[in-house]
Amino acid sequence: MIQPQTSILDTLRVIDDAAFEIALVIDSDEKLIGTVTDGDIRRGIIRGADLSSPISALMNQQPITAPQTTPDDELLFLMTNRSIKHLPVVDRQMRVVRLVQLKDLIARKPRPNIAVIMAGGLGSRLGKITRDVPKPLLPVGGRPIIALIAEQLRRHGIESIYISINYHADKIRQYFIDHPVAGANINFLEEETFLGTAGSLSLLPLKPSEPFILMNGDILSPINFGNLLEFHQTGAKPLTVCTREFSFQIPYGVLQLRGDELVDIEEKPSHSIFINAGVYVLEPSILEHITAGQKLDMPDLIKLAINMPGGVSCYPLSEFWLDIGNPHDYSKACDNFAALAGNYEY
Repeated sequence: MIQPQTSILDTLRVIDDAAFEIALVIDSDEKLIGTVTDGDIRRGIIRGADLSSPISALMNQQPITAPQTTPDDELLFLMTNRSIKHLPVVDRQMRVVRLVQLKDLIARKPRPNIAVIMAGGLGSRLGKITRDVPKPLLPVGGRPIIALIAEQLRRHGIESIYISINYHADKIRQYFIDHPVAGANINFLEEETFLGTAGSLSLLPLKPSEPFILMNGDILSPINFGNLLEFHQTGAKPLTVCTREFSFQIPYGVLQLRGDELVDIEEKPSHSIFINAGVYVLEPSILEHITAGQKLDMPDLIKLAINMPGGVSCYPLSEFWLDIGNPHDYSKACDNFAALAGNYEY
């Protein structure tokens, strides 16, 4: 913590010494009046700020804070949605109680839940890109998609991870032999034939005792898996589907007709719909509806679950979401990943 009259240079030293990448600016009553990050200082220097001038000129005078009674799950939700790495926790007098770091919140206690990553598909829509490399091993931001997914799950306390494999199975298996995920126990569900996006669940060696996560091996999104699991358990439904809002514009004038009479015309209207984001939470009981050795895709399992007691709940994703489905999407993900993921732990 520093005073507002502290020089920019001395503030840099404080940030360097503390290794938190942030300093908290307090007044004479020790009340928080601002924050400053090393990035704030860098931008100030570029604009010509004098290193001897007071830090008050560069500080954020309206920092995001949280009351000291806020539980960790809410702190994590707030930080994820506001894309911040540090959050001062304050008392009623705005005095700093502690400084929360996103990386510490994400490094949660181990959870009893397992996760299954579906990585057995051909990736045929990507054409020659996946001729010799399975889609989950395609690099985004310099690292394979599936490695980013597995590490993200582990950071949220999920230690037991199963990966369903078929196409270029040996390459995926070998990757994790050469690059193990610290703290994670990764096992493989190897399909002898293609079992679809849900059929490989019949290969699980043991029936899970807790709700479990199932997700596509080509999805990148900084999902808060803890919040997702808690949402599912609160809903008490056999299946939760993560959804994503998708907006599109019709490139033509849309006509409203009554018989052969034109009633109205709307030029190039925009529409928003909800799509399946490829991430799910399932109750163990749903495995009773999957027959070993038979192909089953998730849309068919979802339709079954809709008619089960309780039905299906939907969890809307507000975080960025990238689907690596075709050459255009893959190129877009590679181009935009650094900018989108910059404020998240990847």
